[in-house]
Amino acid sequence: MAEWHFYAPDPSKRNERKLWTSGTMQERALIDEKIKLALDWQKQTNVPTWVGAWMPGNYNDGDDYTIEEQIQFAGYMTEQLTNAGIPFAVNSDTKFYSREKNKWITKIQPVFNAIYN
Repeated sequence: MAEWHFYAPDPSKRNERKLWTSGTMQERALIDEKIKLALDWQKQTNVPTWVGAWMPGNYNDGDDYTIEEQIQFAGYMTEQLTNAGIPFAVNSDTKFYSREKNKWITKIQPVFNAIYN
């Protein structure tokens, strides 16, 4: 199985290869192109593929995406990967769940819901 990391760890407001600001058609096309590349490669090699380690926000690089921006990115990414039949993993559970407090992080719950509901 091959693992793709095309938005690892996060989207960017500056890096044109993983650009996401407001979900423009061009930004959505970047996601679609990467998914198409993965599907084409999978078809050519007959090796199953999945996408790992993407984050809905740039938590490690300024964390300047609003919750709404994260919902938009995560919703589109999830929808497109699901429609393509590509399994995925979101990095990381600690962004959604506090292991120390044994509680869900309320602020980020709408983003979690955009991915898993």
